[in-house]
Amino acid sequence: MSYQVCDLRTTERWKIFFRDKNVWLAGLYVPEFTHRNEISLLEKHDAPELFYLIDGNANLVLGSGDEAVDVPLNKNQAIIVETWHNAYRPTGGLGLILVIEREGVKTEFKSVKEFSKCK
Repeated sequence: MSYQVCDLRTTERWKIFFRDKNVWLAGLYVPEFTHRNEISLLEKHDAPELFYLIDGNANLVLGSGDEAVDVPLNKNQAIIVETWHNAYRPTGGLGLILVIEREGVKTEFKSVKEFSKCK
C-alpha cells in the first residue's frame, strides 16, 4: 500500500505539494492582494483550474468579454475556472486555497483595464 500525507498549511503565495508525473498538480495558493483594486492583471490558462477554499476568505475576480466580476469562494464549494482570473483576500487575513491544475499549462495575461465593466 502506498500513500502520501500532505501538510495543507502555508503562508507562501504558491506552494506545490503534489505532482502526478507531469499530468496534474495540486498546490496551495494564498493571494497576495487584499483588495480588488490592487489587481492589475488577470491570467488565463489553456486548461481548466479548480479552486477550493480551505481556510479564511478569498474572492476570485473573473473576466469575460468586457466584464469582470467578483466571485466569493465559499467553503464546501469548488469553482472550476476556464476564463480570465485572479484573486484577493478581502479581509486581509489568511485566504488559503487549494488549486488543482494540469501540469505545464500555458498562461496569458490581460490588463484589468480591458474589462471596462467591473462589478
